[in-house]
Amino acid sequence: RPGLADLQTRSSAVDVVLRDLAEQGVIEGWREETYPVSRGWRSTPLLHMERAAVPYFGVRAYGLHVNAFVMDQGRIKMWVARRSLHKPTFPGMLDNMVAGGQPIGIGLRENLMKECKEEANIPAELSQQADPVGVISYVSETTEGMKPDIQFVYDLELPATFEPTNTDGEVEEFHLWPIERVMDVVSQTAEFKFNCSLVIIHFLIRRGLISPEDPDYLDIVLGLHGHGEQIWRSRR
Repeated sequence: RPGLADLQTRSSAVDVVLRDLAEQGVIEGWREETYPVSRGWRSTPLLHMERAAVPYFGVRAYGLHVNAFVMDQGRIKMWVARRSLHKPTFPGMLDNMVAGGQPIGIGLRENLMKECKEEANIPAELSQQADPVGVISYVSETTEGMKPDIQFVYDLELPATFEPTNTDGEVEEFHLWPIERVMDVVSQTAEFKFNCSLVIIHFLIRRGLISPEDPDYLDIVLGLHGHGEQIWRSRR
């Protein structure tokens, strides 16, 4: 199609169709936030697509999650967020203190600082201290389709005096839990949004709290990078 030869015209043409599907109620949770559609992380985007529509087309999406923690006399405590009851996805479930999708037109570090400010009111002088510690990858089976994701993971140690407050209405409340309690909730319940559990497990492995002596250690480690057989079946 010569008339769809560049990113903007392709994006505009697809957007017309997506908005029609949203008006029909097929696509829910429209956000007016676009993700790139590309062959890879560093590939030139072929078009932009509304975030809510991405799962319907099997497009790989990217995001970032932050393990925010406090050291208390040598013991780790982790900040946990409970998602707003009015969120269109996973309302009321437990979440990492800070997490968000990676939209087009903004770098990872800039997005990290933006999300830290919006979700927990973490000032820039603190959020810029977050350490990049790796990625997790997975495919989740949702009601919309098969959703392949890659999440960039950061660790952020916060001072004991810091108290988070939400500024964008997406968090119901925050809790500072001993890491042992976080481990119990992750292993024994489904209270955490599923990919947040993966991010926490990634943290536990790196901190030696899940060790190679665990009989499931290798399966867990490989599963965090898309090498396992598990397809995560999530619910809205």
